[in-house]
Amino acid sequence: MLVLSRRVGEQVFVPACQLTIQVLDIAGGRARLGFSAPASVAIVRQEVLPHHVSDADVEGGDRILAARILLADPDEFVAAAYAECLRQRGATVATASTGLECLEKLQDFHPHVLVLEPELLWGGGEGVLAVINEQPDLRPAFVVLATYARDRSLLHRVSRFKVDDYQVKPLTATRLANRLNRLLGLQHGDASRQAVT
Repeated sequence: MLVLSRRVGEQVFVPACQLTIQVLDIAGGRARLGFSAPASVAIVRQEVLPHHVSDADVEGGDRILAARILLADPDEFVAAAYAECLRQRGATVATASTGLECLEKLQDFHPHVLVLEPELLWGGGEGVLAVINEQPDLRPAFVVLATYARDRSLLHRVSRFKVDDYQVKPLTATRLANRLNRLLGLQHGDASRQAVT
């Protein structure tokens, strides 16, 4: 068992798995922890709240996501805004701006969630989905399409692949974070979906 004194900045290092745990901040009787570990170490996030605090007392936008999220979007400004919001809520985030870079990150980063803009250069979102379909070991737990495109031909082309959610841009970073909370089963404390490996 690890014990932290609840001082902001305090760190504990676990040599056996190269895991570092740090107290990031403390507010309202809750400590927010940051975790740093090699990609091969799975980190499972669970809310531990006193019995007198209900799930309704915790804002959905503040709960996330000890998960690895890959944002594949050709617009660097959009990707940076999403990444910053998700990192502030505890996620580990990587970005990719092309289909080829996305496939490399899927292989190296092993994300739990892929947020994919279908209009990627060098392979496109459809190409990424086709490779994931052929190589299931690359598939993250969830795939979310986020795009400005509203045409039915795009939806028809990607419908043959397993996509968990479709979001139409403009999509705020907060709305994306809340959507990912729901996908990961954290929004309403669904214990059966809290563990992401």
